[in-house]
Amino acid sequence: MTFSVINICKKKITRQNIINDIINGLTANEYDTKVIPSIILYDDRGLQLFDQITYTDEYYLTNCEINILNKKVDQITDYIASNSSVIELGAGSLRKTRIILNNLEKKKKNITFYALDLMENELNKSLSSLGTFSHVKLVGLCGTYEDGIDYVATLSNDKQKTIMWLGSSIGNLSREDGANFIRRFQEKAMNPGDLFLIGIDGRNDPEKIAVAYNDPQGITAEFAMNGLDHLNVIFDQPFINRNNFYYISTYDEDDGRREGYYKSKKDQILEFVVSNDINKEKIKINVKENELIRIAYSFKYNKADATKLFYDARLAHVESWSDSDLQYNLHLIYKPPFFFTRPQELKGSAPTVEEWQEIWKSWDTVSLSMIPLDKMHLKPIYLRHPFIFYLGHIPSFLDTKLATYSHEKFSEPENFANIFEREIDHDMDDLSKCNPHSAVPDQWPKLSSILEYQDKVRQRLLRIYDAYKDKQIPRSLGHVLWMSFEHEAMHIETFLYNLVQFEDFLPAKGIAIPNMRPPIRKASDAKLLTIPTQTITFGLYDDGFDWDSERTITVKSFKIQSRPITNNEYLEFMKATMNQNYPLSWIPIDLSSSEYRVRTVFGPVDMSVAMNWPVLLSLEQANHYAGWAKMRLPTEEELLCFYNTYSRNTNLDSNFGFSHWHPTDVPLESNSIHNIDGAWAWTSSKFGEYPEFVKSKLYSRCSSDFFDGKHYVILGGSW
Repeated sequence: MTFSVINICKKKITRQNIINDIINGLTANEYDTKVIPSIILYDDRGLQLFDQITYTDEYYLTNCEINILNKKVDQITDYIASNSSVIELGAGSLRKTRIILNNLEKKKKNITFYALDLMENELNKSLSSLGTFSHVKLVGLCGTYEDGIDYVATLSNDKQKTIMWLGSSIGNLSREDGANFIRRFQEKAMNPGDLFLIGIDGRNDPEKIAVAYNDPQGITAEFAMNGLDHLNVIFDQPFINRNNFYYISTYDEDDGRREGYYKSKKDQILEFVVSNDINKEKIKINVKENELIRIAYSFKYNKADATKLFYDARLAHVESWSDSDLQYNLHLIYKPPFFFTRPQELKGSAPTVEEWQEIWKSWDTVSLSMIPLDKMHLKPIYLRHPFIFYLGHIPSFLDTKLATYSHEKFSEPENFANIFEREIDHDMDDLSKCNPHSAVPDQWPKLSSILEYQDKVRQRLLRIYDAYKDKQIPRSLGHVLWMSFEHEAMHIETFLYNLVQFEDFLPAKGIAIPNMRPPIRKASDAKLLTIPTQTITFGLYDDGFDWDSERTITVKSFKIQSRPITNNEYLEFMKATMNQNYPLSWIPIDLSSSEYRVRTVFGPVDMSVAMNWPVLLSLEQANHYAGWAKMRLPTEEELLCFYNTYSRNTNLDSNFGFSHWHPTDVPLESNSIHNIDGAWAWTSSKFGEYPEFVKSKLYSRCSSDFFDGKHYVILGGSW
């Protein structure tokens, strides 16, 4: 086998470094637990013993990971692009990794595989054991994790990188340290679209975990006690007597944390001599009978723990695979081109600069990477403007609002405000009529000039933030900034709605395209919920900005379904009624047989994949279904009461803010409540002015143009 090993160590780990860490851990505050760093476990004999542990039946983690790889390796390697790099952290014996490498070789994917490990002799031994490849190039990296981050950052930005961290090594770090470590990799060494494959053990049965880390054969205990022998080698003196300690393992079920300790059999004093250039110093450490010295811990993760880990690392989830007994998971996550934090109460007077930067990244991703540049002047929907209008509309809206607020001139070219300020909106009943809109030019400006204008407006906004960096942004200005921010967020969604009806759109750059598969079964019938009579206040009164005024209303008790209608249920309705009025979110395959696919930003998917997604349809179609099913659409007030009764989902795994780039399944169980995510919900309430409605002084035409009795309220949220 041909391979190379590169020494990438920037900071040599010396014997003295390790001694210092040991002394610091053992001389902690008297109220703190003494700690010995786990690095002392991994001398040559320790590595051999750990390898033996992984072959025991009790240490289920390795067998679970092998089980997943044997079953799902094809699915995993489908995500790894040819001519890319695969980097494994803490490569070890490569026993499991060879399953992945053999599959990549079988698929003839040209891959450079980098195995990172601290021990050069182990790297040579492990890489030598892999056999011969024609398509996989092997490289050993001798260094620490931090060295690995720096080295991976030097790899080509033009080629995908897949980082692998197997064996639930994440558990050796606290939850906070684990998230911080992955985030450093994400920030320093990953580009949008790069993948991270991580193995994580679950919060399993405590007895199972206990025996996994203290096997009956005593191999784990000997592995730990060998570490004490290694201590004496490191200190080069008889520092500690292993016969004076037991090895014990505990598991905190509430925190999902397994810990390994040395337990002192008696009161004792650990002595060692430290030499320096001037003299020798004897250090004594008192250890009491039954006192514990921690040598290792291993954190276990349930789904919520793993979701928070990925969120804190600012990585997005692609797919997960479990072993046959659902004890262990391999998670594939990736670096997205932008990342939105979960929604919080809007306590700030204005969006932060960081929030603006993320929304700009999202707009640029959607508008510039998903449309071929030569197609910018096309209309995906004939009632809308061409794509290029919206690239000018977003900065024009922001610029005109900032200029109006500050009584300043519009940014140059000023005529862009006349061209791009308002989009076209046709009358709902007579398509020959339009609401007021900006003048449509004979020829749209060039894309390059629009992007130059966009940058100019963004810089104008940033100068405002610079001016207020040491003082509070006035409330009135904050209104302008929030309005403009939410306007841009809204148009990202409407732009995507246009895109999915355009045949030539491209997958978004830097997005990992999921391999969407049919669900395990169709959703059970939805539960009918009774919402009690309640009095609610809604609308928002805030003089000088908002277009609504508060109102309080008592809503009588009513019944409502626990979740939205699915694609599959709407298809059954169409078949039962011989109705061929399919939603525009579908594409007919064969009208005669009523077969359809469902539109997504990755292209159409089979109905079998999207059968449990909320159906995306028009108000007319929603009313037809409701009438057939002997139901009705809820009013705005009723839907708000439903949301008040069953709290809105702001969990980290909820599907909004581009957690997924498509709707996801409604709850499959009939007793589960659907949270606000995935798709907007229709109401039967017409969009109209509340009592005491006052037009916005800043943007008077925004709402009032649509108080025509033809527009209806939608609530909730979408992906």
